[in-house]
Amino acid sequence: MSAAPVLDEDEFKNRDSQGLQPLTEKTGTEEQETSKYQSMLLFKLPLIGQALCWSIYWVCGRVLGQQEVYDKKFEVIHEYQLGYIFLAVWIVCMARSASICQANGARAPARVDRPDQHVYRIMSASGPLKDSPYVMMANTGPQGRWNRAQRGVFNADESMPMVLVNCILAGSVFGPVVPCICLLIAYGRVTFTVKYKQSASARLVGFMPAMIGEKLLEGLVLLCAIKSVFYGSIPF
Repeated sequence: MSAAPVLDEDEFKNRDSQGLQPLTEKTGTEEQETSKYQSMLLFKLPLIGQALCWSIYWVCGRVLGQQEVYDKKFEVIHEYQLGYIFLAVWIVCMARSASICQANGARAPARVDRPDQHVYRIMSASGPLKDSPYVMMANTGPQGRWNRAQRGVFNADESMPMVLVNCILAGSVFGPVVPCICLLIAYGRVTFTVKYKQSASARLVGFMPAMIGEKLLEGLVLLCAIKSVFYGSIPF
């Protein structure tokens, strides 16, 4: 019984002789790409997240009658200086986002498309292998589907530690709100992997709800830090 062939699609479409994406006028520089991701991950998303999280806090507190519960929790967190734990975790989350900006910024000029996360070469300074193509992931056929599905799992693994810590911290204050957000994350992550297996471009259908949920948790942790550290100074 023969194995299924790796190349039942065009493995080399949109690749040059080295296996990289062709260099075009649209290929951004590392500085441009890094700046783009910094603007999105370090400024726009945190600001949008705070707007959404404070809205959740107001609706749950004032409309759904949870304000007294929240006030008691924030009072205890403030009294024992636990708000700094929330702040510290949020700082670590932002540090990870800053690192992601650096990695994503370097991707475009490297001309490495997803799902590839690394580029390997044969380390030969001379001889017939000196200019060999780079070693890239198989991205077509059954092997390509498996590689992309694996990448979907690993992408979730990379963010999982921070997500779980944010769940515990945000859940200690907002209770039932957090499992609802986790349902959105779970839907996004499963959809992300299923769609990624189909094609790299299709993965965004699941990536967006997963990111919205994860950033909401991160935003709630920052809200808790602000409310706890500055308890009594914020009128609502």
